Amino acid sequence: MIDHTLEVTHHMVGRKAIVRFWAEAFPRLFADDLDVTCHTSHADGGRGTVEATVTATLANGNHYINDYCFVLEFRDGLIHRVREYTDTARGHRMTFGSVPP
Repeated sequence: MIDHTLEVTHHMVGRKAIVRFWAEAFPRLFADDLDVTCHTSHADGGRGTVEATVTATLANGNHYINDYCFVLEFRDGLIHRVREYTDTARGHRMTFGSVPP
């Protein structure tokens, strides 16, 4: 599955993909007033989870707020893979004003 807004897959694997997402793709959508509020986190062995709420002003000027769950996989003490789960219909509505068919 590809997020067409950010032109990335639903998960990122490897250092290059993760850094590219946070440094290049993420700021194209979330343009200003970005706030990530972490509610819970847990790590056990090679995996971790973070529940968070993301608020921001989008590049198109719309206000954005959505809840996320990030699943992290670690390898050699570093983040190797990130998967994110969120209400994509809500995010699409805030970004484009409608839900995709």
